[in-house]
Amino acid sequence: MSARASAAILALSLPALALAVLGGVRHDYVDYLAQWQLVLGGADPWSTNSAYGPLHNAFALLVPLHPLAPKLAASAALLVANAVLLAALLATRRAGEWRTAYLIAFGANALVLTTAFWLGLNDGFVAALILGAVLARRDGRFVLAGVLLGLAALDKYYPALLIPFLAIDARRVEPGLILASLATIMAGIGAAIWLWGTAWLEAVAFGISRDATILSIIRPIAALGRALGIGDLTDLLVRFNGPLVLLVWIGAIALAWRRRDNWLVGACWGLAAVLLTYKVGNPQFWVSWLALVAALPLVQRPDADRLARLGWPMALFLTLFQLGYIFLVPAYYQGPWRWVNDVAGIPAFVIGVWMLVAFLRNAASPAAT
Repeated sequence: MSARASAAILALSLPALALAVLGGVRHDYVDYLAQWQLVLGGADPWSTNSAYGPLHNAFALLVPLHPLAPKLAASAALLVANAVLLAALLATRRAGEWRTAYLIAFGANALVLTTAFWLGLNDGFVAALILGAVLARRDGRFVLAGVLLGLAALDKYYPALLIPFLAIDARRVEPGLILASLATIMAGIGAAIWLWGTAWLEAVAFGISRDATILSIIRPIAALGRALGIGDLTDLLVRFNGPLVLLVWIGAIALAWRRRDNWLVGACWGLAAVLLTYKVGNPQFWVSWLALVAALPLVQRPDADRLARLGWPMALFLTLFQLGYIFLVPAYYQGPWRWVNDVAGIPAFVIGVWMLVAFLRNAASPAAT
């Protein structure tokens, strides 16, 4: 990467760090600080409302330096991952071939910028680890990719669903990636058991018990069911969402195998399929998917480029949604905007399903032909 490109990346990274500082303590970061104080006090960090993994608790060690130190560390991690991604893109293809996809999906996406920096949600750190795993996997460093993916799963559990996708490339399985991921996760869980016993299971139980949220199609279905007096029936989709997501995940792995998809292509559309059926439709979950979309040009294949283009409408929708989430008053779609919570899942689902159908209805990837 040229000195000019490096200077440009650095110049663009500094405003992101400034955004993190100006954002201060808000949204879920308020809860993070409370959870980290429990860690520092030797108490159970999952005794409140934490749905996070053991690695999330490690950020407590930075709190004595400054309450914003964990936020800045996570922000810096994402900026480093972004810089490495840009370096790889610049070394792989001409800027005109990937610039638009990168900006729409990641570099200028309001969901990424506000979630990772302004609000300081841990999904930005998870996305950094996933990007690191993607770049390591691309370079053939399968053990490192597995370790990074395992660390991501120890911060928030959903990245564990990416393990088989990143391990399988056109029906070729990389066992080293799988074993490294599982060993990392087991080591992290072992450390959590040593420190807090079985308390880490409270996060799993909390996640299972959560209600449908704003970007999930389950939310408007449940709301309509309650309005029609059949809430007990539609609420079954909430109560038994776990088996549905599991079936979608297994089905996506099987279809990616059948199609002989590239590992990054399969991971991108497979994660989207899971997020579209998961009841907890928090917008920040999509940050990791946007990172995968931004990395698709690295594959240098027509199917990957096509999937990246098909992802633009979803990326633009997420940007518009997040702009309203942050800037409408009161923020976070409260007060007169509360109705958005019960309908936002509909356009998200329609756009997402259109993307998947438009991509998957075509012939299998070139590697299979």
